Amino acid sequence: MYSIPNAENYFVNDLIYDDTETIFVLESPHVDEVKNAYPVAGKSGKDMSKILIQDINLKHQPFGKLIYEREIQKFGILNISNIPLQKTAYDLNDTDISSLHVESIFKDFALFRQNPSLRKKDCRVNNLIKLFQEDFTKRLSPHKDKKIVLCGGFVHKIFHDIFKSDDFKEIIEVPHPSFNNWSKAKYRQKIEKLLEFIR
Repeated sequence: MYSIPNAENYFVNDLIYDDTETIFVLESPHVDEVKNAYPVAGKSGKDMSKILIQDINLKHQPFGKLIYEREIQKFGILNISNIPLQKTAYDLNDTDISSLHVESIFKDFALFRQNPSLRKKDCRVNNLIKLFQEDFTKRLSPHKDKKIVLCGGFVHKIFHDIFKSDDFKEIIEVPHPSFNNWSKAKYRQKIEKLLEFIR
């Protein structure tokens, strides 16, 4: 997938079940997610649980783990990309991954993360963006009856480049949970609205 050798070793599936009512949309997996084989498995996942989970026995575990192990229900997670978009998540000692061809893919990934919209001029990165848009559209479109939580500016931009807000039942936009954002005073009102939204 996306011309990355051994991409299946880095692929992390979305977590969506029959009882899912609210889907959190995030960017892509990273090292912890690849290692555990489920999304939001690292620090961002713990930061999410700290805010979203009331049960004291569960609130210190990554949000993705709680969903994956079915400790909590009604929530799902869908990433824009099922493989990491950051070079640091890959085994660079793998000779296939350290090749020049793959290096150009990582550069395109970086450009995509900086600006996920199609460029006005035809260029190589547009082909990559179209692949991501098509894949994301295919995975999110069946869930228009669900509540959707868009996490972070990158996700907000991609979503609005593809969909209209009224395509879905309900949508809320919040900051990405990384860097403990959801506990910061400047985002307090947005997170209070999120907590109301998911009830």
